[in-house]
Amino acid sequence: MFLLDDLLLAPARGLHFIASSIHDAAQDEVENERQALRDELNDLYMDLEAGALSEEAFDAREEEILDRLDELADLEADLEGDGD
Repeated sequence: MFLLDDLLLAPARGLHFIASSIHDAAQDEVENERQALRDELNDLYMDLEAGALSEEAFDAREEEILDRLDELADLEADLEGDGD
């Protein structure tokens, strides 16, 4: 009986494995992009302090980065909701 159960449930387990792998890859991608944006923001602050960047250019790029970080937070919340 257990062998028959294993055979019948194998496709469902395979689909679950594929779905969870895709979910994990998506979360990894979001985290990698978030880290890259944080690094870019840090570099932006350093350029501003060094005088290599104008205040206007800094403000414009900072707003873009912060908006993208907000989008990533929303996306991550959606991913966490789907993962439960």
